[in-house]
Amino acid sequence: MRVLIDARCPYCRALGGVLKALDLGQSLRVEPLQEARDLDQEALLRELHLLERQRVYRGYGALLHLARRLPLLWPLFPVLYLLTPVGRPLYRLLAARRPRA
Repeated sequence: MRVLIDARCPYCRALGGVLKALDLGQSLRVEPLQEARDLDQEALLRELHLLERQRVYRGYGALLHLARRLPLLWPLFPVLYLLTPVGRPLYRLLAARRPRA
């Protein structure tokens, strides 16, 4: 799985580091979105992108998918899933206000 993060955002870099630490099976490749030439940069800057095989997960959906795929995050998945109606707009709000260098 490829996780594309904004290398200019301190929150995004921190998230990338946490995800790498939680990825016991080392199935994640955390990459700067600035180096992804195969996707729309504007869309990548709006929200987290996770690419797995032919699927693209974005924003809160990407967080849900990570919680479903990484064993150390499994306990969080039911909570995140139940909070989806609140989580999606909250994610968008935080993503729009994150710091960018």
